[in-house]
Formats: sequence, structure tokens, C-alpha cells
Amino acid sequence: MAYVYTHVPQNEAIGAEGRHYTITEKMLEYLGRKVLYQYTEAFGVTTCCGGYAGHIGGINVAGYVLRWKYGTNDKGETLSEIEPVTNVEEQQALGKLLWSGCDSSRVNFLQ
Repeated sequence: MAYVYTHVPQNEAIGAEGRHYTITEKMLEYLGRKVLYQYTEAFGVTTCCGGYAGHIGGINVAGYVLRWKYGTNDKGETLSEIEPVTNVEEQQALGKLLWSGCDSSRVNFLQ
């Protein structure tokens, strides 16, 4: 079942300087369809137990694009219509394509 996806600011540092994150939307062609995904990076991450990581990254797959940037919401944010990737085999294949050579469990599928 399709959903309305709200686009996020691109490559914009969100948060305090030195301790922020960025989101970059990207597209991948898969089985003749366009797949929208986000690459997220966080910098200067501190955990509740006092641990620290200088950089953490991950991928969130929004899904298959049905209608691209067709309008805006009341906040002026751009909207697209997306079909989530629900097929497990397709999720596994996309995970390997998007995070090749590494643990594809770092690829999340939005639904």
C-alpha cells in the first residue's frame, strides 16, 4: 500500500556543530523501477553509557517511486508517492546492492 513521503532537507547539517547528522536522498534503478533511499550520517555521537563515535552511517529505503515530487504539504515540504518494499527477497537483494561488502542489516526498510 502506497504512502506519502515527505522529502527532507538535503546535505544540511541538522543539530549542533560538531554533533550533527545529515540526510542525503538517492535513487537506485532496480528491476526497472526507481527506488528512493536515504543515506544518513551522524557525527560526534555520544551514547548513554559514555561511549563515543566520530561517525555513524546507515541507509533507510523509502521504497519504489510511484509519483515523484508531485506537490507540497502545508509546511511547503515536497511530497512523493512511494510504495514500500515488502518482499523479503527484494529487501535482501537491495540490501546487498546498497551496502555491498558490508553487513546489509544496516539497511532499513521504511513502511
